Amino acid sequence: MAKREISDLDLKIKFIKEYLENGGIEKINSIDIVEDLSKIRYDSNGKVDPDSITTGANAFMLGILSCHRMPPPYHPEFISQYSSLLQKTNNFDQINIDTFEQFDNIYDEFKDKTNTLFRGQKEAKWRLYSKLQRHWITDKLFESQNSYETLIENLVEIGKKEYETQIIDIIKTHHIDCLNSISVLGYLQHHGCPTPLLDWTYTFQNALFFGLDGLILNKTTIEIEDYFSIYYIDENHFEGGNLRIIMENGMSEIEKPMLLKLIAEIAKDEPTRKEMEEHFAGRKLFDREKILGSGLINHMTKIENIINYPVAYFSDKDINSGILFSLNNSKNILNQQGVFTWNSDSSKPLEMVGEEQFFSENDKKESNYRFCSCLNINKNLSKYIRKKLDSDQITKELIYPTVDVNTWNVFQVAEKLTQKNGSS
Repeated sequence: MAKREISDLDLKIKFIKEYLENGGIEKINSIDIVEDLSKIRYDSNGKVDPDSITTGANAFMLGILSCHRMPPPYHPEFISQYSSLLQKTNNFDQINIDTFEQFDNIYDEFKDKTNTLFRGQKEAKWRLYSKLQRHWITDKLFESQNSYETLIENLVEIGKKEYETQIIDIIKTHHIDCLNSISVLGYLQHHGCPTPLLDWTYTFQNALFFGLDGLILNKTTIEIEDYFSIYYIDENHFEGGNLRIIMENGMSEIEKPMLLKLIAEIAKDEPTRKEMEEHFAGRKLFDREKILGSGLINHMTKIENIINYPVAYFSDKDINSGILFSLNNSKNILNQQGVFTWNSDSSKPLEMVGEEQFFSENDKKESNYRFCSCLNINKNLSKYIRKKLDSDQITKELIYPTVDVNTWNVFQVAEKLTQKNGSS
């Protein structure tokens, strides 16, 4: 007699075991469901006997599986995280790394990659929250603060006053644009102060170091907690959110009509006008080398302005553009080859805001959207990976050359200043 067929039975069993072994049984209010689950039987090969699955047990397991197939629940007053690697597929294209051979192949593939942003996190279950978001939610700052925007503005202003000298000393220049909001927030971010920025790096090895930093091996039977993660995304995919590109495009849009108008006023006749237009085609009206220090970048990066950009990223990689944010104002940033993403929302993780922006312009039914790619690396490989990084001289001393600077005080002062009924 043929065995009864139950769809996705292996997945259902996997997640119900995780659920029951990690306190789930105490959450089940129905004695009948508990009894039905206790009736599940396995054959000599460790396979579940489908005939031992009651209708009630199947329905309960289907409910658990359905939760893993949906994104994590969102609430502005709580930090959410991924319950499983299956759930994580809603936002990321994933590859799991479980063996030395798999890791070596990935390492060789990614260690020399260019034009790619990487981010390491020591828990695969964590979503892409900034440090400021975590404090805003877990410390319930949404109850005590005037606004998220005002808190960020105060971080910038206090940061400027406290660390202007250090920032200028490192970037070897002094003008209004070198102390723009992103430059100041970047400095604070790399020295302990919570900000709305999220750190990324141009090097795979640095991201691995951050993924291993403070890593704790899994003490549960929950699969996703066996892994830490390296996120990566081609820099070109972020260009739409690059404020430098936005500024360049904006200037390009007004350059051509301004140039054509100028030529029309100068040309004495129609043939001369056409000749001049052809000669000056593609010429730049604005001198990019003079933009830095003009106050334009300082103005564009004011919090009141960039708060209107849901997602953006900031990099000074293209030094020839003339539009620089003076991000290399910290030895930590320089050594880490740092680049920042910006998320203006106080409680939504970066991948959620990115998804909303994508589907505001695209049909959700016709697109298989993923925020970026992700390597989930088994924590049991951590000692092997550390040795690999040591051999490539990726050490704590390299990553954190200035451990004597701590900007936490800026957050404390800003938080107090931004309190409701306070002086802000």
